[in-house]
Amino acid sequence: MKQNKIYTCFISSAGDCYEERQIVKQALNDISDKYSGLTGVTIKPFTWEEDVLNEFGADGQTLIDNAADKADYDIFLGIMRYRFGTPTHSSGSGTEHEFKKALEKKKENPDTKVTFFFYGGQMNPEDFDQNQFSKVKEFKSSIQSKGLYSDYDSITNFEKTIKSKLELLYKELCEPQVSTENSISQYELIHQVLSNELENALTCYNEKLSTWVEPVVTKDSEIDQNPEKSYESRIEIIDLINSKENIIIKSPPEFGLTCLAHYIKLKAFEKGENFAFVCAKKTKKHKAIRDVKNYIVDVLKTETEKIDSILVDSVQFETIGMLKLLKNLSEEFSDVRFIVFNTIENNLFAASGEDQEQVKINREFSRYNLLALRKSALRQFIVDYSNKKQIGVDEDKAVDKMSKDLAVLNMHRTPKNCLSILKASTKIGQEYNAVNRTKLLDVILAIIFEEYEIPSYHDEKPDIKDTTFLLGAFCELLIRRNDFEFSKDYFVTELNTIKSDNFIEIDNHFLFGALFDNGILSKKTDDFFFSHAYWIFYFAAHRMNINEKFRETVFEEKRYVDFPEIVEFYTGIDRNKKDAVEILMGDFEKTLLSVKSKVKIDSLNPFENIKWTPDVKELQKEEKKISENVLSSGLPSEVKDKHNDLTYNQKKPYSQVINNVLKDYSFKTLMTQIEAGSRALRNSDYVDADIKVKFLDLIIEGWNEISKLLIILTPILADRGRASYDGASFHLLEDTINYKSPEEKRLAVLTAVPLNIVNFYKDDLFSKKMGPLIINKAKTESNSMLKHELMRLLVSERPKNWNKELDNYIVGLNKNSFFLKDITLALNTQFDYNATEISERRQIEQLLSKSRAKHFLQQDNPNAGHLKRARKGGNSKFH
Repeated sequence: MKQNKIYTCFISSAGDCYEERQIVKQALNDISDKYSGLTGVTIKPFTWEEDVLNEFGADGQTLIDNAADKADYDIFLGIMRYRFGTPTHSSGSGTEHEFKKALEKKKENPDTKVTFFFYGGQMNPEDFDQNQFSKVKEFKSSIQSKGLYSDYDSITNFEKTIKSKLELLYKELCEPQVSTENSISQYELIHQVLSNELENALTCYNEKLSTWVEPVVTKDSEIDQNPEKSYESRIEIIDLINSKENIIIKSPPEFGLTCLAHYIKLKAFEKGENFAFVCAKKTKKHKAIRDVKNYIVDVLKTETEKIDSILVDSVQFETIGMLKLLKNLSEEFSDVRFIVFNTIENNLFAASGEDQEQVKINREFSRYNLLALRKSALRQFIVDYSNKKQIGVDEDKAVDKMSKDLAVLNMHRTPKNCLSILKASTKIGQEYNAVNRTKLLDVILAIIFEEYEIPSYHDEKPDIKDTTFLLGAFCELLIRRNDFEFSKDYFVTELNTIKSDNFIEIDNHFLFGALFDNGILSKKTDDFFFSHAYWIFYFAAHRMNINEKFRETVFEEKRYVDFPEIVEFYTGIDRNKKDAVEILMGDFEKTLLSVKSKVKIDSLNPFENIKWTPDVKELQKEEKKISENVLSSGLPSEVKDKHNDLTYNQKKPYSQVINNVLKDYSFKTLMTQIEAGSRALRNSDYVDADIKVKFLDLIIEGWNEISKLLIILTPILADRGRASYDGASFHLLEDTINYKSPEEKRLAVLTAVPLNIVNFYKDDLFSKKMGPLIINKAKTESNSMLKHELMRLLVSERPKNWNKELDNYIVGLNKNSFFLKDITLALNTQFDYNATEISERRQIEQLLSKSRAKHFLQQDNPNAGHLKRARKGGNSKFH
């Protein structure tokens, strides 16, 4: 067993060598991290700024000497640029003094290593001092006879030189510990293979991601909607490596699970542990054991008995044979710890059949989640990418825009999705508009085929329009058969038929390879599928655009209710799909009529009577009115019973009640149609204005029905925290507020309805070009609850001239109303957390002052003097 040995390197320099000192420290850490697992040898830096305790009563050099003697360093590394340094009681500078002491130490202990580096590059006139530099040259000349030193002419050259010198020194120090040369040579070979595996995993769109963002793995079995809460429960990667428990780490596709697996494997190797690896989608249940053993011998160059963990990547538990594969591995390597990387697929791509095997794995697993990027990691990714590509960006604006674009596009914050948007926005330039995902995917597809290397036997790359046509027809087949997995043979055979029927010539195998290598297609055992649902709907939308029969099928059979994205991509092709808008409007009207005729609650708006500071008595009055409406409605008896006795403890799961509601009243259909209709309207810039106005009216009517439903469900949501609706669900976010009573919590849930409605649908509906239409609707809306929701939307998204409409709204509100308090809260949130541009912050601050002045100073239309008084009271806090 290897013995751990720690050596210390004293880094000595004058004050102008800060950058060199950091490079030496980093190089020492990197070399130790890389080899210490094999050799047991670590070299730690000793510096005055980190290892010397400041205290009064002694001069600084004496303190450094005492600390250095106590550290008993093994290596002295001196550096000089232009400055010689400050004189001490015995030498011309601290660095000279420390060098002399190092030579004395070497006389006593010949194993002490002493080396020096001198800068010989171009001078910076601002830093140059002739007297100091003369002393440096004199000192350099004086030590020539005492041994070798090294020159460097740039920071880049110094970094390269120091790494090389320190590696040689490290190997020399290791000789007593291990049979160095052979061991380290083999170690470097294995390390390079593992590093290459990680690099290959990081390849995306034919380029390697230059940025490594530290993955965040959370201990929670369920992901909190608040990323900061999930981050608080993260587990460090080193703790995952050191843990002895069996672990399952899960995430959606393309979150970076495979990269994480290779990263863990590499870091484990650097600390002296052997983690074997197998990819579940590239093996079979009867081959997995052999593949693991081959990896142990061929890659890790070791024996099965020396394996510490086995990493199983790309595991999808619903795949036929997957549990059997894991069981076989578990039994064969019964004494080895397992880490399973579980890809959670979209339900759309659930396996066509079911695994009927009754498989039991005799292991206990702890479950973790790999999280999407936090905003700080998003910032790191964007800045590093911009520096690499030499693109000048405003950092704050770029990060805010990326966050917004990902949200609007309904894409996770993952490195690949960030790269997609960065590449597309760079390619498109000023015309880039994240709201139009059709255009975004057009560009991403073009980039893939433009940068994908063609085999030598190909004369040219396939035409992108031919490719889109063929894949559109293929995706029509998948949608019609309602099965989204396929073999490669099926793909090739069907494309051959489509090509033959349409006189198109493309190499199917090349096309398939391009799609698979760039992550558009993924593999599950023997079958393939589109990695993201949006690719199917993107290609299918292009099919709708040129194929009347398929277009009629999607609309007449209302397939868009199941797949709202298909309408979004279809309308985004030319932003003038009047046919789609008119069909959606007609279906929307029918659904609204169905809901209204059966629910039979025409008006429900408790907010008009709630005050700025609502109390429980007000809530009880409004609840009574709501219950009266519910009891006289056409809602089923289960919902009526809940309102008739708010304390009734139902044994029957409430989700069953809601299922009945949705089957009878089409709420799920309505919610989906609001989503699909909003995206279609957002992409319909050039449809007649009158049609757009009418369509928005219908969508906001839909908001009204969902708002009423949430109001009705307030007691249940407050008491139970969740209500599932036939696949859709509402649930309360956990928070740190301790409510004094159930009534107080119900009041909080009720008053959050407008905010939630806006959050449900703002990303589907809003774009900058939609701003004038939404402002017009906000102006003319007569229902006070809907008007308020629209005003909240304007505060959240802030289109051009939003502040003028908000100013008029605030003036028209009651001085003590809930609506005024809620809009003040909305403004306050934007001011504190979201608004970054100075002009926007000024607008929000002005409106905040006005709303505060209106309530606290009881002014109908506060003037400049009132606003000044309100500002003195502070806009970030109010009562």
